[in-house]
Amino acid sequence: MGLGAITAAPAHAAANLPIAPGLYAEDFEGCTKATGIFFYDGTNFGNVNQGAPGYKAYAKVNPITRTGPAPGSAETSRYYKGYTLAWSAEDTGLYGSLAVKAGAQGKFMKRTVSFLNGSGGTEVDDGAFTKCNFSQLSPQMQAAIRTARPQLAEGNAAAAPAPAAMPAPVAPFNVRPGHYAPVAAACGSARELLFYYDGKRAGWVDMQPFNPARMNAVASAKRRGAGWITDAATGETLRVLGIERIAVGDPEFGEETLRWCPADQVRQTARPR
Repeated sequence: MGLGAITAAPAHAAANLPIAPGLYAEDFEGCTKATGIFFYDGTNFGNVNQGAPGYKAYAKVNPITRTGPAPGSAETSRYYKGYTLAWSAEDTGLYGSLAVKAGAQGKFMKRTVSFLNGSGGTEVDDGAFTKCNFSQLSPQMQAAIRTARPQLAEGNAAAAPAPAAMPAPVAPFNVRPGHYAPVAAACGSARELLFYYDGKRAGWVDMQPFNPARMNAVASAKRRGAGWITDAATGETLRVLGIERIAVGDPEFGEETLRWCPADQVRQTARPR
């Protein structure tokens, strides 16, 4: 089964973009007449275009480094209210290179905002997109995808790998075991500390050799109100926000909200000791 037949996002993709992986055509063209396709595969977003007569089909692929809302401190952020933004490695601006808002099933809005520094004006361009099955596309568009981005072609096993089995929540915190990253960071980031929990131990995974991973036995954790004291020495507290979301903090550094990361998205150096 190809991406075009996916009807629901894998659980791990929901933490990235609020749309299902697959192929999307802009509504003004529709699936059968589209000469360009937007795609999202859970890790990358981009476009595949047929190309003009005499030119080859081509694909623009943007690996996602992080997703999240627009920064709350910028006055211009109001234009992105309700949208999820995505940044790739080459993005240096406040707003990344993609802004999407999920609509009805299989639909989303993509917003582009241009800030006209010369005149001080702002241009907002909204595009409505609908999910397409690969078989709905024209033969020319199908051929373009097979040429420029064959991973997206229906029948290619690499296009839609079966999602890995989700680990069940484990006591005593009743959250999924594994690594947790800051909600605004990519799971594979090499710059963020990750929190680890496996039902027996919990603590921060630190990539710096002079400050090795510090794990604490969960058996010694004590309840305090709605949270758990996981480190009596520092007063570190863990609060459960959902089976895939926690908040961890201490009196000195404050609290940070973290989300669960699939093991295949976590850097190999993030190994608890």
